[in-house]
Amino acid sequence: MASSTNGMGSGNNADAIRYQSYLSQMERQQDAEVRDAQEDHKEKLTNLVSGNTTQENQIQKDYHVKISDEAETMEHKLALTRERNNILISQERDRGEKEADRIRTQYQQKIESEKKTGDEQLSRLQNYYKKSAEELHRQYTTEQVRETQKGKTS
Repeated sequence: MASSTNGMGSGNNADAIRYQSYLSQMERQQDAEVRDAQEDHKEKLTNLVSGNTTQENQIQKDYHVKISDEAETMEHKLALTRERNNILISQERDRGEKEADRIRTQYQQKIESEKKTGDEQLSRLQNYYKKSAEELHRQYTTEQVRETQKGKTS
């Protein structure tokens, strides 16, 4: 009887280990996807900043070639371009952060759901094994009583 109880505990332990392994895998996967999204976001920001720098350099080159009135017009365009690019960078940064938050939230909800499901399954298994152990104990006790009574009557 002691050997069968250890076997049941070992099964629970293996289930718990598999469950923990699965959760760890989910967390690693989530972390990898968040890192990928952040890298993509950084790359987009770098491209925008690089484009802004290139555009700025071209405008400054044109400024030195043109006459004073044209230079003022170009200066105005440069300011607008900077403002627009700053807005674009800010918008892209916000989109990237929102996407990263959405992914984090989605995976956190998924992990919580898996944890809840796993906990429910573990609870059902524990109850099943507890009832089985109690039934075995009851049967064993009943058999002992019968043998005792059989021994008294003989």
